[in-house]
Amino acid sequence: MSAQPLPSDRQMNTAENKARKKKHWLLSPWAIFAGMFLGCVLGLKFKGLANNLAVFGSIFLSLLQMCVIPIIITAVVSSLARLVGKRLSARFLSRFLFIILFGLIFASLVGLAAGLLGKPGVNLNDEARISIGHMVSQYDVDEVGNHASAAEGFSGFLKGAIPANVFSAFSQGDTLSILFFCILFGIALGLIRTPTGNVTVAFMEGLYDVFQTLFGWVMYALPFGLCVLFASQIAQVGPEIFRTLLKFIFVFYLTAILLMLVYNTLIWWRRGGPFFAPFLALRETLVVALGTASSHAAVPSSLLCLQDNLKVEKSVANLVVSLGASVHAQGKVMYFVLFIMFFAQMYGVPLGFQAILIVLSGAIFSSMGPGLGALVTLSLVLAALGVPSKPPIILLIAINPITHPILTVVSVFGNCAAAVLAEDPGVKAG
Repeated sequence: MSAQPLPSDRQMNTAENKARKKKHWLLSPWAIFAGMFLGCVLGLKFKGLANNLAVFGSIFLSLLQMCVIPIIITAVVSSLARLVGKRLSARFLSRFLFIILFGLIFASLVGLAAGLLGKPGVNLNDEARISIGHMVSQYDVDEVGNHASAAEGFSGFLKGAIPANVFSAFSQGDTLSILFFCILFGIALGLIRTPTGNVTVAFMEGLYDVFQTLFGWVMYALPFGLCVLFASQIAQVGPEIFRTLLKFIFVFYLTAILLMLVYNTLIWWRRGGPFFAPFLALRETLVVALGTASSHAAVPSSLLCLQDNLKVEKSVANLVVSLGASVHAQGKVMYFVLFIMFFAQMYGVPLGFQAILIVLSGAIFSSMGPGLGALVTLSLVLAALGVPSKPPIILLIAINPITHPILTVVSVFGNCAAAVLAEDPGVKAG
């Protein structure tokens, strides 16, 4: 019995997309920005209350993350299966890999240019150096050093990405291992050209829709969640850190805005319309990224905005965004390059051609490491340049509430731009 062709993504989602357009007032920009503003006020004026509310921010993040891993699994598996089934996989994947690689290199070069032109670590006064030393002394230097000594390099990274027990990876939320398994599973499923294979793909897409619905319910709490998240983050940031690193923070934020303008321009070039239409189309996603400071938490919202507002094919959006959240963190790459250059300039370390190659490649590799893995690789890059690694890593942790939200926004915006560019305008699902 021959397999029946799967219906197109757009045919399956016409009614679904119409239903999504009816937004509840809690998801309006006014409600969302009111929550963010109230959170800023609480964090600045009522730090004790803001710290007490932090537990509710953790609950909101847990609710978001409850849907994220299932959405990533079903999105990657069903998207790859469809692409392989349509025999578009080689053309699309080569295009996708080129966009990912070029995006990471471009972000690292932008960070390099910002460090060379902005010189955030040059001519720091003695007061600033003393303040940095004081902040570093407040953290456990030995603990960070122990994590750094456990680095296993590229082989360790590959070993960690391949799950020995996929069920254990699922239970622990190990995103890289889950993605590795889902890629292989999706390709194998796409090669099964039988009715059973088609039913399995449809089942995965059904699960995807179920978890997107659950995510939609959680999003009704977005204004309240952003309020407590902003309050707790701002309460953690002391004025001393901001004053000491004012030049670095200014250069970082200016560079982040420049990258977002580039991504907006790329989407506008492909989609047309008013120049800032892409930014407006993705505003809900960018707000989620800013409030949660998590690229993975913003995945479900990114998929909805790309499909509904920018009309990106479902299988393309699902695959690019789900994989990009782990391996295409342009904001983190730019930030790591700028941060390394800041400390190299502060310690007076000259950066020749070879050193710059170490900075760029090290930052790209560090950006792919989850959690402490990124800090481990980053410490190795600093050590290779002759920069003491422990103080920079500790300071990176200390200023995380100031920098991480905006670099997450940059990464999410960049992944959305990659999804728009990855879609081949000459090939449509049908």
